[in-house]
Amino acid sequence: MNLSDLLSKGLVEKFQSDPAQVKNEMEIAKNDLSSAKKMLTIEEWGWAHNAAYDVMLQAGRALMFSKGYRPKSSEHHIAVVSFAEAVYSAKFPSEVLQAFGRARLRRSESMYERAGSISENQGKNLVDKAEIFVGKAKDILKKRVEL
Repeated sequence: MNLSDLLSKGLVEKFQSDPAQVKNEMEIAKNDLSSAKKMLTIEEWGWAHNAAYDVMLQAGRALMFSKGYRPKSSEHHIAVVSFAEAVYSAKFPSEVLQAFGRARLRRSESMYERAGSISENQGKNLVDKAEIFVGKAKDILKKRVEL
């Protein structure tokens, strides 16, 4: 899927972004990353995983906003993941973007369908991937926004 597809399917829309919004999203991502790491220390794998997913979601929103787009549909999470894959696939390791997509599904399952379904390995792995995602997002954004 590319950006044109996302627009035509109504997943994203153009809007006038504000650098303060971008900065705020990255601050949330930074705080959530800290929380995810703390959850690992107390062996809360599911919470660490879900916090790491939120890290990627917030940083993904910052990337969207910096380009003048935002999620439009009720499928907000799908829009952010799809936007990151469509627009930034060359900027991120493929395994990080794949992890972001899988994490969206695992988060939903662990929160609404099957408690305790996130393993230690899944929790630790996603926290690592979220840290990479935030680092890459910061590199991309520092050219556009003062973080």
